[in-house]
Amino acid sequence: MNETKPAMKMPELLVFARLFVVGFLIAETCRSTFYLSARFAQEINDVAIWAKVAGILAGLGLCLTYMVKRKAFEVAARMGRSFRLDLLVAMGVGVWSNELALPWLSKLHVALLSADPHWAPVVLILLCVVLLSPLFQQQWPRPKAAPSQLYFIADEEIDDGKDDLLASAVQAKSFADTVLASNAHQGLVFGVDGPWGVGKTSFINLAERYWESAEDQVIVCRFEPLRYASEPDLADRLIRDLTATIQNKVFAPEFKPVASRYSRLIKGKADVSFLGFKLSLEPSQETVDELLDDIDEVLRRIGRRVIIVIDDLDRLDAKTTNNVLFATRRTFKLSQATYVLCYDTELLAGGKEEGSRAREFLEKFVTVKLSLFVDSSSLRDFLRRDWERAESHLSSVPSDTMVKLSAVLSELADILDGDLAAKYLPLVGDMRKLKRFVNAMLLMQIEKTNLGRTDFNKRDLINLMLLHLNYPGLFRRIYAEETEGRSGHFSVYRKSGERDFKNSETFSAMVADQQDSAGFLLTQLFDVGALGLEERSDVEEAVLRSRACFNFQELRNLESYLKLIVRFATPEPRETFVLYQDAVNRVRKGASIASVLTSAEFELERGEHSHDQFWRVLVNQSHDFTSALAHDAIETLVAYLPQYSAFENDDRGLRQRSTYSLLRLLDRAGWGRTQGRRLPNTTENVIEIAWRIFGEHAHKGKGILDWLVSPDRGVLGWNDLMLFRLYCSADRQGQLYNLHTALIVDQDRTAATSGLVSKLALMGMRKLSQRVFALFKRTYIDSRRNFFAEANETPVGAFLGTAFARLEHAAQDPLTNNGDITVAQRVATARSIVKSFVIYQLSNSRPPNGSGVGCGHYDQDGVEDGGGIAKLMNDYVFNTCFSPDVDENNVFLFLDYCLSNLSNSFYSGSETDGYVATKAELPGGLDAKAMGRFWKQHREHILGRKLETSQRCVFMSNYIASYRDDLDGVFAVLNELADDANPVLGISDEISPTSLLST
Repeated sequence: MNETKPAMKMPELLVFARLFVVGFLIAETCRSTFYLSARFAQEINDVAIWAKVAGILAGLGLCLTYMVKRKAFEVAARMGRSFRLDLLVAMGVGVWSNELALPWLSKLHVALLSADPHWAPVVLILLCVVLLSPLFQQQWPRPKAAPSQLYFIADEEIDDGKDDLLASAVQAKSFADTVLASNAHQGLVFGVDGPWGVGKTSFINLAERYWESAEDQVIVCRFEPLRYASEPDLADRLIRDLTATIQNKVFAPEFKPVASRYSRLIKGKADVSFLGFKLSLEPSQETVDELLDDIDEVLRRIGRRVIIVIDDLDRLDAKTTNNVLFATRRTFKLSQATYVLCYDTELLAGGKEEGSRAREFLEKFVTVKLSLFVDSSSLRDFLRRDWERAESHLSSVPSDTMVKLSAVLSELADILDGDLAAKYLPLVGDMRKLKRFVNAMLLMQIEKTNLGRTDFNKRDLINLMLLHLNYPGLFRRIYAEETEGRSGHFSVYRKSGERDFKNSETFSAMVADQQDSAGFLLTQLFDVGALGLEERSDVEEAVLRSRACFNFQELRNLESYLKLIVRFATPEPRETFVLYQDAVNRVRKGASIASVLTSAEFELERGEHSHDQFWRVLVNQSHDFTSALAHDAIETLVAYLPQYSAFENDDRGLRQRSTYSLLRLLDRAGWGRTQGRRLPNTTENVIEIAWRIFGEHAHKGKGILDWLVSPDRGVLGWNDLMLFRLYCSADRQGQLYNLHTALIVDQDRTAATSGLVSKLALMGMRKLSQRVFALFKRTYIDSRRNFFAEANETPVGAFLGTAFARLEHAAQDPLTNNGDITVAQRVATARSIVKSFVIYQLSNSRPPNGSGVGCGHYDQDGVEDGGGIAKLMNDYVFNTCFSPDVDENNVFLFLDYCLSNLSNSFYSGSETDGYVATKAELPGGLDAKAMGRFWKQHREHILGRKLETSQRCVFMSNYIASYRDDLDGVFAVLNELADDANPVLGISDEISPTSLLST
C-alpha cells in the first residue's frame, strides 16, 4: 500500500532571510576589516617578516583553538551532512548583495579608510582578549577538594553496561531493538513499569546506549516533567526540549520557527500592555493539526525518528501527571515520534479520583508495557561480592571500608537467600534501598567497629536499622521505652520465680496495629515464638548476651543496639561476651591460659572485670575439658589469686569470687579427664578431686591446700583456704556434688554419698577440717606466731591486688573519709573481716545447719568429733594472740576483735540505735566462758590503759566502731561473761589445753 504524499508546504521565508542577512554581514565584516587595517599594514612595513608571520600564526592559532573548544567543526560537519545547498545559495546571494550595496555604504567605508590606523590593533587586541578569556577560565587550575572523611553512596543511575549489577543489560538491549524495529507506527507508546528504586532510569540509559549506536536513524529526547512541574504549560516545555535535542543532533534551521509557532498555538492568545493600553494578540488561524504536520514534515526531511522518553512520571501529583499525559497525546500526530513512559502504576493509581483518571489515561494510550523486576539473587550477589568490582558506583566508598561492612552485608545476603526473603523485599528489594541501608551503616561508623568482637546479633541489628529507616515513629517509641534503664512493652521478660521468657500483654496488639513490614520486623525482633524462646529456660549465655529482645537487669542488650544506631556508641570490648568466648576458644585450641590473661585485652592494670568474666565463662564451659586443659585452668587460677583484690568494690573482691570458681572447676573438670572423651562420674573417678585438694596419689606434692597457704601469700592465703574449706561443706547447697562425693569416698569408699545433707556434710568435711587445722597449727600455734598481729601488718597492696595497686597511697589512712567510703576504709574493713573470718572458721564448733560445719567441731584426728580443735584454738587465741603477758599491744588486738563482733540493735532487742555488744555475738566463734575467764584475768590491766580516749577505730562492712564510743558497751558485756564463767577447778593435765597443744 502506497503512502499518500502530503501537500507541498510553503517555504520557510524566515530561515532563508536569516541566511541572506548572515551572508551580507560576513561580506561587510571582511570588507570593513580590510579597510580598517590597510593603513596599519603600511606602518608595519619595516617590521621583520618573521615577526609578521609569527603574529599571523598566533592569531590563526587562537582562532582555531577557540573554534575547536566551541566545537565549531562539529557544527560545520553537521551542516555539511544536511546537504542544504539551498541555504548555502541564500548565503551566497547575501554576499553578492553586499557588493551591490557598496554605493549605499560608501560613507561608512570612507570613514574607515580615513580613520586612525591604530584602530586596527585596538580591535585586534580586543578580539584576542574576548577569545582568550573563556580559554583561560577553562584551563585555570581549580583548587583541589579536601578528601572526604566520610564516604557515602550516591543514588545515581548507571549509564554503562559495565556498571550493571542487576543483569539488566540483556533486557535493555532487547527492549531497545524492539523500539527501533517499530518505526512504522504512529503515536506508538511504550510503558516501562516498575516500583521506585527498581532501576527504570538506569534501564533507559542502557537502552539509550543501543539507540545511540543507530545515530543515523533516531534522536533520543529525554523529558523530565518533574523539573518543570511548577510550570503552567508542560506541552510548551516539551516542544522546547524536543527542539533543543533535535538541533543538537542535526542541522535543521527551519525546525525552530515551526516549533515556536506550535508553542504559541498551545498557549493561545497573549496580552501585551503598552502605555496603559492592553492589546490582545491572537495566534494565526492555523490549526494544531496543520502545525503538527509542519513539524512532522521537518522530521521526515531530516530522516530521523525521535524517541521521546518521559521519566519519573510517577513522582508527579495526579493532576500534573494527567497534564503530562494530555500534552503527550496532543503530539501523537507526529508519525516520526515514539514515546517511552517510565512510571509505577501503583503509585499513579494511589489517589481516589485523579489517580484513577491517570490509570485510565495509561490504559488508553500505552501500547506496549514492559514491567521491571529485581531478583533477590541479584541483590544477594551484589551484597556478597559485586560491590568489590572497581567499576561499581560504590567506588566512592573505600574498599577497606566495605570489607569492614561485609559482616552485616553478608548477613543481609543470607536473609535475601532464605525463606523470609519475600518479607524483606519491600524494605531492601532494590538498589536504592540497599544504598540507603549501606549509607546508614556508614553514618553509624560501623566500619570502625569490629562487629565480630561485639555481642551484637547481626540479624537483630539489621532489623532494627530497617525499623529506623522505614518506620522512624515506631523506632522512636522503642527508644523511649527501652533506654535509660527502662524495660518497656517490646523486650521480653521473666516473672519472679519463673524461668520462661514471655512477651508483654500488649505486644501482640502493637504488632497487629502496624503495617505488614513493621509488624513483621517487630515479630522477628521480639516475639518469643519466632525467636524460639517460648517455654524455654535453658537459654545459652551467648544468646542471652547477644539478642536484642533482652533488656532487663544487667542484660541491657536492646539499649546497646539503640545507642549504637542513634548515638553511634559501641560497647568497650571488655564489656562484651564475645571477647571472653573467643578467649576460651583460643584456650581450647591449645593456647595457655596465662598467655591469654597477659594479652592486651586482659591487662589487670585496666581493671579486674576482664579476668572476672573470663573465669566465669571458662568455668561455665569446663565440663568437657581435657586433662591438660583442666590442669592448666586449675593451676593458673590458684596462681592468680594473689593478684586479685580482696576488698569490697561494689561487691566481694575478685579474690573471694575466684575461690568459688576454683571449686567449680574442681567439681566440673578436676577429675576423670583424658585427652579424649570424658569418663563417667563414678566414685572411682571423682575421688581425684580429693587427691588434688590434699596432694595425694598422682598429685602428691601439688596439693591445693598447701599451695593456697604457701608462705609468700601471708594471712590472705589463710583467708583463701578458709573460704575454700567453707564452700566445700555440703549443707551450704553449693551445687558441688562431685566434690562432696570425692571428700566422702576419700575417707571411706563404702560410705553413702546421698541422703541427709547434714550427715553428708559432717562426713565430708572431717578430713578437710583436720588437714586445714594441722596446717594452721604447724604455722602459727606451734611457733606461737600471732595471726592477728600479722594481719595488721599485711601491706595494703596485698589487699588491693594488681588492678588497684595505683590506689595504695590513698588506702593508707581510713579515717580521712570526708563522708565517703574511701578505698582506705574498704581495705581496713577487709583486714578486719580476714581476722574475724579465719579465726571464726577455725574455732567455731557448730554442726552443719546450712551455714557450713565449723572446723572446731572436729578433733585433731579420729572420728569422735569432740571439739578438740575448738579448745586448742581458744587456748591459742587467748593465751598467745590476746595475752598482754606475751605482748602489751595484744590488748588492742583483743579489743579490736570484740568491736568487730557487735550486733545490730534491731535484732538484739537493745533500746540503743546502731550496733551494740551482746553476750551471744561478742565471742564470735570463740568460747564465751573462755572469753569471760580471759577478761576476769586481765580486766584491771586493760581498763588501766585509759583506752576510752584513743582515736582507734574498727571498720566493718556494716558499721564503724570506735574505742571512744563503743568500748563501754563492750566492757559491760565482758563483765557479764566474766560473771558467767566457771572457775577453772581441778583440770587434769591430761585434758588441759596445754597438754592438747603438746600433742
